Amino acid sequence: MRRTTIAVLVAVSLAGAGGYAVADQQHGRSRVAVRTATTITVDAAVRAARAALDAAEKEGQRVTVAVVDRGGDVVVLLHGDGAGPQTEESARRKAFTSVSFNAPTSELAGRVTGAGATLRDIPGTLFLAGGVPVVADGAPVAGIGVGGAPSGDLDERFARAGLTAIGG
Repeated sequence: MRRTTIAVLVAVSLAGAGGYAVADQQHGRSRVAVRTATTITVDAAVRAARAALDAAEKEGQRVTVAVVDRGGDVVVLLHGDGAGPQTEESARRKAFTSVSFNAPTSELAGRVTGAGATLRDIPGTLFLAGGVPVVADGAPVAGIGVGGAPSGDLDERFARAGLTAIGG
């Protein structure tokens, strides 16, 4: 008699933490192996975004703030009063880039020079200052991106204000 093993990958939500479960069924028995991952909560993302937007507004800057999770999905997007339409995409891409590479986008900008293919060729990335990663237990769990100030240095300062608001 031939033995058949079936493996199924299922995305699950485990008490607020993202993870994956693998079910291995053989002869009617099942076993589940689970890997959990730390992620930013909606509450923390809202606090970070609000703090970043408040910091920008105190300086008279019209910006948009995006907070993305580890997978690059938007958790919070705050389009500030008077911010241009391009600022949403800029903020989201900066947040995505910072969480993807676990580094502030200002540091990453120096890595995209030279001839031929570079990191800038990866879809969805933006190597302008203004994105910072949120790190927990040494691993990136989210990214905060700000777009719309007259310089990336200002955008990054506002993103860092968001990071500080959640203890980062």
